[in-house]
Amino acid sequence: IRLIRNRIEQNCRGPGCSRVGLECVVNVTQIPGGDVVDVRVGRCNGNEAVVRSIEAAVYRSSPLPRPPVSALFDRNLVLVFNPEG
Repeated sequence: IRLIRNRIEQNCRGPGCSRVGLECVVNVTQIPGGDVVDVRVGRCNGNEAVVRSIEAAVYRSSPLPRPPVSALFDRNLVLVFNPEG
């Protein structure tokens, strides 16, 4: 999960992505191989521009890093986007 979150944070280039105190819950649906097929931002203390930037960053991060053991693959991920944490 940390590898995935780091990749998304590196790809978030839009307004407010590195704002102090930003925290958003991101629901990601992926297929085996890591390709992202859906992104939804849930609870988030950022504005609409931040939400769109995070969504775009997740799609830019596709395919997501694979887990070291295939049994750990999860089609539906819930990540907390918090660039400071």
